Amino acid sequence: MQSIKRTLTLALVISIACVTSAKGQVTRVDITIPQQPVKIDPMIYGQMLENVNDSMIYGGVADIQGNERKHITPLLKELDIPVMRWPGGTVIHEYRWRNGIGPKPLRPVVNTHAWKGIENYQFGTDEFLQWCQRIGSAPYINFNMANSVEYGGTLWEALEWIEYVNGDSSTAGGKLRAFNGHSKPYNVKYWCIGNENYGPWGRHTAEADTAYAKRLQVWAGTIKKQYPDISLLGIGQTWKWNKEVLAKNGQYIDFLTQHYYVTSKVKDGMIQQPSATLFAPAKMEVHLELLGMQLDSVNRHLGRSDNPIRLSVDEWNNRHSIYNGNEYKFSRQSPRKQLDVAVAAGMLNVFIRQCATVGMANYIFPVNAHGLIRSVGEDDAFLTPLYYVFRQYRNQMTGARIEAKVNGPGMNGADIKPTIDGDAKEVTLNGKFLTFIDAAAVLTPEKNIHISLVNRSADKEQNVDIRLPEGYHAESVWELYHPDINAANTAGNRTEIIPVTKKFKGRSQQLTIKIPACGLAILQVVKK
Repeated sequence: MQSIKRTLTLALVISIACVTSAKGQVTRVDITIPQQPVKIDPMIYGQMLENVNDSMIYGGVADIQGNERKHITPLLKELDIPVMRWPGGTVIHEYRWRNGIGPKPLRPVVNTHAWKGIENYQFGTDEFLQWCQRIGSAPYINFNMANSVEYGGTLWEALEWIEYVNGDSSTAGGKLRAFNGHSKPYNVKYWCIGNENYGPWGRHTAEADTAYAKRLQVWAGTIKKQYPDISLLGIGQTWKWNKEVLAKNGQYIDFLTQHYYVTSKVKDGMIQQPSATLFAPAKMEVHLELLGMQLDSVNRHLGRSDNPIRLSVDEWNNRHSIYNGNEYKFSRQSPRKQLDVAVAAGMLNVFIRQCATVGMANYIFPVNAHGLIRSVGEDDAFLTPLYYVFRQYRNQMTGARIEAKVNGPGMNGADIKPTIDGDAKEVTLNGKFLTFIDAAAVLTPEKNIHISLVNRSADKEQNVDIRLPEGYHAESVWELYHPDINAANTAGNRTEIIPVTKKFKGRSQQLTIKIPACGLAILQVVKK
């Protein structure tokens, strides 16, 4: 019955027109190709691993002995994940890398403070890096830079970790790695110094911008001198924090990290105040624009226009807080809904539009715990709708950013209270008009055009009139939608939300489509 409804809906939803009048308000999207399109770094489609005591690593990508779960690996490989951050996150403030190398029976099992679980170090450095090789992802390692006397890492530990990972057989670290079974260096490029050092998280005490900037100067300066070819990430936050960090470390770091968490309240299975969630990515974009101007000034001052410092949105997601009868409580077990499709696609559209500034982004997490994939038992798994979002963006929304100008119905930012935590707290949406349709467009290496369209309305479909550049016509549309914005895939119903692709008839330069509430459409446009 569901497939029949979907087929009938598609027949009604997609129509080709030479700009005929439509019932109700129409959104117009004009696509233009600038003279110098900005290249999109595919690392914006990255992911992150962290042992959050929620079957993310152990019971997710690996079993309790740290061995990869072979039914999960092919699903991840299909996503073509460009970069994978590990081991955290908050847990990095208590993670000791040496506990995670060598014979597995000798590795300690410790209670973790951050997420109230255990770490048995069975999925350690070699296991992570070899797993990254199998799924085809570039590894990205995070240093423990906590300021805890007992649990904090040191600069010499960081240097020894790099040597163990990247050193050749003439180094002490390289010899140890070879003794542990991997003779060739892993050549890991991306290393981050710290994690949210501005906050009192886990085993770390909140740190002032001046204190972190000073410590980072010692760490980054020393590491870059010894390993000039690796890329270092420093911790970013607000404009003021970043100003202090960049003043002392602009010549050493290659990225500043930013974290953004959208939050949805869920009661009786339904997301409350959906507009506050759906428009939250817009507030993130305002903040990224602010930081982009800051970085542009710094890069010009430092003569780094050809090798600019960029932002890495190291952690992002739409978190759900579930009403338990008394209060709303954060949960990673809440299923990914159709509304989450619109939020995630909206975030990805922002990264595309801000690609001159954003060079990396890592969603949390790929498996279980908000994941793109949900495991079932020991040898089974199903795909959430977000899996399809990431797979399609990775396949189609790559290349260079081109212009997608949107005019149509929407909401005034002053009427929205976006539910987004993290670094965007210093900006507002007041006075900014936001259309229901959010759009991003890319020019592929083959000179085709792909257009992502997200409907940010929670209750109304939108008519979208698309004007293409001269010489182009729409070939197909990939759609992901459901009549119920709170619908989700489950172990018992794995195809409730699945994508549908429809070929267009004709070769018109103009077309009109309808996008259901919280729906996502990606158009493939080719030259005539």
